[in-house]
Amino acid sequence: MIRSATLAVLIAAVCSACVMAPNYRGGRTPVEQGGQRVASLETALADALIQIEKLKARDGGSVLSAMPPDAQTGACYARMLLPPKFIDREATRVVKESSEKLEMQPAKTEWREEKVVVSEAYTQLKVVPATYKWVEEKTQVLPARVRQELVSEAEYETVTEKILSKPAESVWRPGRGAVEKIDEDSGEILHLVEVPAKYRRVERQVLKRPAVYRRVVEPAVFETVKKRVIDKPEHTIEVKVPATTKTVRVQHVVEPAKVKRIKVPAVYERYSYREKIADETLVWRQILCKRDASEARIRNVQRALNERGFDAGYADGILGKRTRTAIHRFQQEKGLATGRLSVETLDALDIAAP
Repeated sequence: MIRSATLAVLIAAVCSACVMAPNYRGGRTPVEQGGQRVASLETALADALIQIEKLKARDGGSVLSAMPPDAQTGACYARMLLPPKFIDREATRVVKESSEKLEMQPAKTEWREEKVVVSEAYTQLKVVPATYKWVEEKTQVLPARVRQELVSEAEYETVTEKILSKPAESVWRPGRGAVEKIDEDSGEILHLVEVPAKYRRVERQVLKRPAVYRRVVEPAVFETVKKRVIDKPEHTIEVKVPATTKTVRVQHVVEPAKVKRIKVPAVYERYSYREKIADETLVWRQILCKRDASEARIRNVQRALNERGFDAGYADGILGKRTRTAIHRFQQEKGLATGRLSVETLDALDIAAP
C-alpha cells in the first residue's frame, strides 16, 4: 500500500514539474530557462519525498495498540511520547530578478598644473593669556570669642522639712462597758473620737551659695598665606596673516563620460528550512526494568550525559530529578521518545542494554 502510494506521488511530482516548467521566451536567455527548470524539478522531487515521509509517519502513527507489538520475554515496556518529526528541506528562490544596469564609462581627462589661492589674507585676533603673581595675605583663622570660666562651684546644704501626711479627723467608734450603753435593748454603743494628724520628715538639698564664673576674652588668630592673583589680565591683539597659494594639478575633461546598458541575469539562491511531517504521538518503547536499573548503570548514564553537555549532576547512581531532567533534554534533542529511560536512549548514549 505504501509502495504504490509512494510511486504515485513520485510520478505526479515529476509530471507536474514538467508541466510547470516554463517554455523559452524572448525576454529570457536559454541558460535562465534551464536553471529555472532544474530548480522546478528539484522542488517537485523534494515535495514528493516529503509526501512519502508523511505517508510513512501517518502509517506508523496509527492508533496505539493496547499491548506492545513484538514484545520480548522478560523485557519491560511503557508508553512514551514521541516528539513531532521534522525534515530538512532545500529550495531555490529568486534573490534578484533579471535587470538592466547602466554602466558609466568614465570621461577621458588630463592633468594640468595651476596656481590657486589656498587662503585669502586676513586679520586674526590672538588671545594673550593672563599672567599671575604670588602675594602674601593675612587671613583670620579663628575669630575672637568670649567664654565663661568657672571660679568656684556652687554649694548645697541638706534641710529637713515636716510634711503633713494625713490631716486630723473625728471618727465614730464602738463603746465599751455597761456605762456607755445607749440602748438597753440592743446594747449598741458609739462615741466620737478625735484622731490627730500624721506628719513625715523629708530631706532635700537647697542651694547655699551659687557658682561663680568670670568672663574670659580670647583674641582672634591670624595666619599669613600666599595667594595667586592676576598680574596682567587676558587681552587680544591683531595679527595680520598674508594670503597663501600653491601649485596644484587640475583634471580637465578631454572627452565626456558615456552611459552603457548591460543585461544582468537573475540571481538565485538555495535556502534550507524545516517542515513538520508528523505530530507527536504515544508509542511503545522498551524501557529499563527496575531489576536492571543498577547504581553502576545509572552512573554510566550520568557520566555519558555530562560528557555530552547535559547536566546530570554528580554521578551518584541515583535516578533523581536532575538526572531525569538531563535525560529528557537529551531525548528531545535526539528526537527520541520521552518520559522514561528507554533502551533506545541507552543505545544513543553508547551504553550496553541489559
